[in-house]
Amino acid sequence: MSSVTARTQPVQKTKPNEHSLELAKRMRGPQRHRLLQGYPMPGMMIPYDRERGYEPVTVDTDRPLIVGILPHASCNPSVKGCGYCTFPHEAFRRSEVEATVDSVCREVEASKQAGRPVEALYFGGGTANLTPATSFRKLCRIVAKTFDTSQAEVTLEGAPLYFTSQREALLEILESELPTQNRRLSMGVQTFDRAIISEMGRSHLGAPEMVRGAVESARRRGMTTSADLMINMPGQTLEGMKGDLQQASDLGFSQVCIYHLVLFRGLGTPWAKERDKLAALPDNARAFANWQEVTALARQLGYRQTSLTNFEREGHYRYEECSYRPALFDGLGFGPEALSCHTNLEFGLAAKWMNEASSEAYREAVSSHGHGRSRLFVYGQTDLRLLYLTRSLARREACREAYRQSYGSDLVDDFRPAWEALKSAGLVGWNEELLKLTERGTFFADSVAGLLAAERVAELRNGIRPDLNDAPVFRMG
Repeated sequence: MSSVTARTQPVQKTKPNEHSLELAKRMRGPQRHRLLQGYPMPGMMIPYDRERGYEPVTVDTDRPLIVGILPHASCNPSVKGCGYCTFPHEAFRRSEVEATVDSVCREVEASKQAGRPVEALYFGGGTANLTPATSFRKLCRIVAKTFDTSQAEVTLEGAPLYFTSQREALLEILESELPTQNRRLSMGVQTFDRAIISEMGRSHLGAPEMVRGAVESARRRGMTTSADLMINMPGQTLEGMKGDLQQASDLGFSQVCIYHLVLFRGLGTPWAKERDKLAALPDNARAFANWQEVTALARQLGYRQTSLTNFEREGHYRYEECSYRPALFDGLGFGPEALSCHTNLEFGLAAKWMNEASSEAYREAVSSHGHGRSRLFVYGQTDLRLLYLTRSLARREACREAYRQSYGSDLVDDFRPAWEALKSAGLVGWNEELLKLTERGTFFADSVAGLLAAERVAELRNGIRPDLNDAPVFRMG
C-alpha cells in the first residue's frame, strides 16, 4: 500500500479513563480469540448493490493472493450445529450440495483470474470434505484452470471420518487435480473425550479411532495434519484439556489450533440455550489460567506458537500467516458467506466483500450475477489502519516501521489513548520497533482489538445504520 500523508491528530480522541472503563467491560465478556472475520465485522458492512455498474476497488492481479473456498454450507451432526458451532450449517442433502458446488464453480470461473499465482488455497471451513467426490473433482479442475496452484499450500478441512482409509476419494482428487507438493488436512477434533464428543453430536464424525485413521491416511500420502482442539468447555477439566493436547501430539499432528470456547446466553447455538452448560463454564480468570497451562504444555511438546491460536511443530503454514498481512496479500473467497478483501496500491484503496450466507440465496445470486456478493465495506484511512492492526495482532505483534511505511504515521501515536489503557491493564507493551501482546493480552486479544476499533465502530453505526446498536451477529472466531 502506498504511503499517505501523516495525520496531525491521533485517530482516537476519547479520554484515557473512558478507554479503561470500556476495556474492563470488554474483558468481562466472551473472548473470541480468532478475530476470524477481521475488521470490520459483518454488521458494519452495507448491502451490496448488484446492479451497480462499477466496483469501488479494481482487482490488482499483480498482488500476492490467497484463496478460500467454501464448497457448501452443509454438515451432518446428530444434534443441531454440533451444539456449540456458530458457522453456517445446513442439513446435508446431496442434490442441494451438488447444486451449491456447481454455483461455486461458476463463481470461480467468473472471477477470470487467468492463471494468477496463489500462495495458499484453503477448502473450508465447516465440513468441506463432505463434498461428493464428483463435485469436488469438478471444482478442483476449475480451480486449476483459473489459478496457478503449482507453488501453493493447499488445505482441505473437514470431519475426521471423511479422511479415513475407507473414504479417501477426496484425497486422491486433491493429489491428482491440483498440482502441488504442499498439502494439509485440517480436521475438527475438538476433544478426544467420548462423553463430550457425544454431547456435541459428533460421535459418528470424530471419535478417537476416526482421528487416528485420518492421520494415518494423511501420512501415507505425505500430507501434513492440523487439529482443532477446544478448551474451557462446560465441565471440562484442566487434566482433560491437557490430555487432549497430549493425544494430538502422540498421534503426530504437525499443527494444533487451541480454541477457547465461546458460549454465552444469546449466542444462538443449542448449548447457549442450556442453563446447565452456561453454569458449568469457567469464568475468564479461570479460563485464562487453563489456557496458560495448555499452551505451556504445547511448547513443552515441541510446538511453536505462531498466532493467537496456532501452534506448529514442523513446516510453516502459509494460509494463516498470509491472511494476517492484508497490506501485502489480497484474499479471494468463493462460496456461501465467503469473504474477499482487495487492495489497489495505485489508488490507495481497499474493499471487503461478503457473500450470501444461505446456500439458496448464494445460488440465486451466482445464477443472476456471476457472484454471490451480499455485503460491502470500503476502507477509509482510519479503517485501513484498523484492518492492519487487528490482523497483525493475530500474530501477536505489529511492526511500527512497516506501519509507518504503509500509512505515514506511527501506530502508537495514532491510537495512543487506547494503547495506554491496554498497557496499564498488562495486555500490551512496545519498544521502538514492535508493539506486542503480552501473554495475558494474547488471551484477551478480542478485547484489545475491540477497544482499538470501538470509536470508529461507533462512528460507522451512527453514520451508516443507527439500528446496528441492536443485537449483533456473533460468529465463532
